[in-house]
Amino acid sequence: MRGKMAQLYPFTDPVAARTHGPTVMMSGEGCCVTDTDGHTYLDAVSGLWCASLGFSNDRLIAAAEGQMRQLPYYHSFMGRSAQPTEQLAAKMASLLPGDLNHVFFGCSGSEAVDTAAKLVRYYWNARGRPNKKRIIARDAAYHGSGIISASLTGMSYCHDGFDLPDVAVLRTGRPSYLHDAKPGETERAFSCRRARELEALIEQAGADTIGAFIGEPVIGSGGVLPPPDGYWEEIQAVLARHDILLIADEIITGFGRTGAWFASEKYGLKPDLMTMAKQLTGAYFPLSALAISDRVHDAIAAGAHDLGTFGHGFTYGGHPVGCAVALEAIAIYEEMDLPAVVMDRSRMLEAALEPLKSNPAVADVRLAGLMAGVELHDKKITAQTLREAETRGVLLRQIGATLAISPPLIVSDEEIAQIVSVLSDSLANATIHKPAGKETA
Repeated sequence: MRGKMAQLYPFTDPVAARTHGPTVMMSGEGCCVTDTDGHTYLDAVSGLWCASLGFSNDRLIAAAEGQMRQLPYYHSFMGRSAQPTEQLAAKMASLLPGDLNHVFFGCSGSEAVDTAAKLVRYYWNARGRPNKKRIIARDAAYHGSGIISASLTGMSYCHDGFDLPDVAVLRTGRPSYLHDAKPGETERAFSCRRARELEALIEQAGADTIGAFIGEPVIGSGGVLPPPDGYWEEIQAVLARHDILLIADEIITGFGRTGAWFASEKYGLKPDLMTMAKQLTGAYFPLSALAISDRVHDAIAAGAHDLGTFGHGFTYGGHPVGCAVALEAIAIYEEMDLPAVVMDRSRMLEAALEPLKSNPAVADVRLAGLMAGVELHDKKITAQTLREAETRGVLLRQIGATLAISPPLIVSDEEIAQIVSVLSDSLANATIHKPAGKETA
């Protein structure tokens, strides 16, 4: 149904929305959603990377309803909490890698990133080094749409018109071997060059002014960019030399998306702070979490004690309903043997996508677990393919010249085959009916 516009839609042209309006979804079942006109779509991008257990999981619904009836809300301010909030914090501490033994809850990924950035300031103040305020972020990164999180994001459309970046952000190159490698440069050599560029940036700016580096283990909304060989090893060595904290943004990749519980484990990251959201509740309730290492937590705790309190929090952070849903989602993940299932589905998806690599319209096909990107040579063909796929009942996502695929983790063999078959047919039709004028990636 194309209805009258009543809201200001995020990441949408408001003027165009007056004419076209949204496609309004009415119901969901498994990996599919149905709109108010009765059209059913296989959602190959899990909403916004997040509907990991599909759209009708009875156990998650029951967990929410049960908690609603028992205790529909309580906060975690001033020495109070709720039972599922405490239980989820303990459960997450048992799952998180390394010494990430403490969690802080919010409602969205943007809040988690904003909290991480605030804690960087708090930590270095507590350590007696108040000049270490700036944060290094990368081109093509997406970290949210708050003031701090959007400033860290490396996409101009999150800045334009908002006078952002509004905080002290330093920018370094993206880890995209396909787009940015020099002729004849190996992946490892490219990673080493990116590390040298980072070190030069730090030395020019002054390490004593830089508090942290933030990065997605696999860049998601910037084009589905897995790290090249040796990238995180080289980057972390530079950060360690200059005593700079590492923030791993696992808002998309956390809870199985790449084939490990956390992508930091898969790619060898040892973060001081880790942001999570999306698949934490399977998207059934807005909840985010920031994991904090022992050394960062202990310094913050000491500083807060000296100040009399830790003056940061959100009214709905650690909401008991969201925490109850998250506990049930984690239980389901454990029962399904999450990493094994995702890697099995990933191999199926990779095999299905293999023939596209020889398609002359395709520049690259890349995967990280159940995150995939099919990049075309022409953005207009990409947009046309996206529209063709929707008419055939499959929802994809366009990121520049790339079509992103990130289906629910419960996706079946038949649904993977359907996604790729529709993508292939849509690309063929878009190529035949190529839009006038060429716009290359």
